Amino acid sequence: MRESSQEPDELPVDQPLAPAQILHAAHEVALAHVDGPLVLAVSGGRDSMALLYATARWAPQRIAAVAVFDHATGQHSADAASLVAAEGRRLGLTVIRERARVVGTSEAAWRDARWEFLRRVARPYRARVATGHTRDDQLETVFMRALRGAGARGLAALAAPSPIVRPWLGVSREEIALWANAEAVPFLHDPTNATARFLRGRVRHELLPAFEQADPGFGEALLSLAERAAGWRREVEAMVDALHPENTATGALRVPAAPLVATTEDGRAVLWQALFARLGMALDARGTRELVRFTSAERRGAMVTLAKGAVALRLGGEGGDMFELRRPAILERRAIDWNGRGAGLPGRLGPWRFRRVLTTASEVSSNPWELALPADLPVQVRRWQAGDRIRTPGARTGRRVTRYFAEAKVPALDRAGWPVVLVEGEVVWVPGVCRSLAVPHRPGRPDFIWYRCEREHYGSW
Repeated sequence: MRESSQEPDELPVDQPLAPAQILHAAHEVALAHVDGPLVLAVSGGRDSMALLYATARWAPQRIAAVAVFDHATGQHSADAASLVAAEGRRLGLTVIRERARVVGTSEAAWRDARWEFLRRVARPYRARVATGHTRDDQLETVFMRALRGAGARGLAALAAPSPIVRPWLGVSREEIALWANAEAVPFLHDPTNATARFLRGRVRHELLPAFEQADPGFGEALLSLAERAAGWRREVEAMVDALHPENTATGALRVPAAPLVATTEDGRAVLWQALFARLGMALDARGTRELVRFTSAERRGAMVTLAKGAVALRLGGEGGDMFELRRPAILERRAIDWNGRGAGLPGRLGPWRFRRVLTTASEVSSNPWELALPADLPVQVRRWQAGDRIRTPGARTGRRVTRYFAEAKVPALDRAGWPVVLVEGEVVWVPGVCRSLAVPHRPGRPDFIWYRCEREHYGSW
């Protein structure tokens, strides 16, 4: 009898893979393209609990933490969070659990709250979030987006380029269920999945089955369409990368204006959507049209404000004009108003930080972000006002601060939130912009304290 040349772990070509092999292969492929640690988003349902158990078995060293969000919608929500916490700790993993302070009333509200939590958990670990989304989730998402009239960008759905890791995206719920049952993975059924109260439930239990019955193969065709859309999205992302977008110190995004001006209106629409997506923002149709028109504006300092407060600006640059994209400036609205002695300047005022600087050098600092303030004299920090003037070495009789803003290329949008420091009622410092004659002649004087001002990120997520 001839011995088979087949290796022990190999399977005949025509023999289907077991669920364990399918999941293991999908898990390995997904993580092979991901550097760094993962935060597992686990809800307590079967798919995410399978992700928890699979990653703990096949790649435990990649897990930074397990994150579970209790939506505070009832007993099931609390029980599911408790299950995740208990199982995560039993597996020796760090578990971060949080309960919603405000109870959402829609799928969108729940999603937004959950993702705000997940990003907040992942940030200190410098980790990427991994979810248990499946092939079936992708089909439902694409179907719902098609119902809303989504274009190619939206139809890519969960398969679009993203920092989120989804190992099960090519795996069906049925395959995960077979493996989870074989491995005795504990989970809880989410009662909202069994009802038609929400759109996803109606799509899952009523609409998709009806379409599939009327047109067998409908689901496969929709998934194929989504994959083509995802391929298009990857090409667009490569085009955006070619623009060399630059993240600024304040969390904004800058790109050269010339390539956007030179392309067609359709091309501008695609690029603006992809650029704002990198700030975590989705543009609606109206915002996209406004940006397409705005692209042709040649005036430096021109700006357009979009829905929810996002902004696009046109600024001058050494290599040519730039577009700057900003999220809603939530931190910019915090108060900047303080009165006291120079020695008591607080470390933070709104989105600005003030910290003391040691003065051991033989020369006075010329950095416009640094200034020496008298320790015992009255000092005020407030927002810039349109009539502010300052006496500087170049203008000893005084000059409007607006002119220094223009020379420092501070956009008009930023000026209203910029701090101005006064000593005994006279403007002496506009951090990063200009300083007055009040700088001491010698470093290290005990009656003066040197401060450095720094600006925080102002992003909304």
